[in-house]
Amino acid sequence: MATHLRRQLNRARHLPVLRLSLALGIVLLILLTYSYAHIDHLIVWLLPVWLMLFSASYCAIWIIRIVPLMSRQSILGVLDEISVIPPGRVFVYLTVCKVVLNQDDAVVWLGLLRRVLAGLVLLVLLMTLCIALTLLSESSILDLVAILLDLVLAAAVIWLEHSQSTVLACLIAVEASIRLQGNVDKTSVAVVAFALAQALCYGLTLAVIIGLEFYSLGFGLLLFLLTRELLVSALWRMILNGANEEMGYLASRV
Repeated sequence: MATHLRRQLNRARHLPVLRLSLALGIVLLILLTYSYAHIDHLIVWLLPVWLMLFSASYCAIWIIRIVPLMSRQSILGVLDEISVIPPGRVFVYLTVCKVVLNQDDAVVWLGLLRRVLAGLVLLVLLMTLCIALTLLSESSILDLVAILLDLVLAAAVIWLEHSQSTVLACLIAVEASIRLQGNVDKTSVAVVAFALAQALCYGLTLAVIIGLEFYSLGFGLLLFLLTRELLVSALWRMILNGANEEMGYLASRV
């Protein structure tokens, strides 16, 4: 099945995901440096936004590939034929996503890039720790722990945001492919839904922080990750329920 999907995917001329995302990453890095000179330490609060903008460059391309690929297989009746195998429709959906994400090993290299960035932040963490220890008499232990916790969470966000955005893009692409019917442009709907989901997660995080009046960077980053994780879990549950309903419908037709 994976070989069949790979052939179908390779028939179309595609934009190079890795090169385009790296080019956008360089542009964002330049803008980030420019912005830091104007808004100073507040740039840290915008870290999730910068990361989501970077993720959007390749996640949008993956969505644009997943939705048409699934739609073509559905029109040809391939999905219905393969769905009778024991793993079921969810296995088919995951296979489609894996084939798209692993084209040119883009997801591997992008994941490695995020790990390197997270490692650099942890290096800064160690340097900060060394400096803080020399000034321990002037700083409280609680302040030092708070700074270290913020940096650890910042490194975690850099690493995990990539995984969450990738999974979110795949789930939304699958949902759009199986839920939308008629002449609706499924690809455009999926891309817009992905952008709205990203903005919603960040907006909810800010709303909770402002509502509680608890302006802690570590709390904000942790809440951001948890909000996105809840959204991913909800979408995954919707796909599982949809697949079970579809299998029940097919069984009733047999």
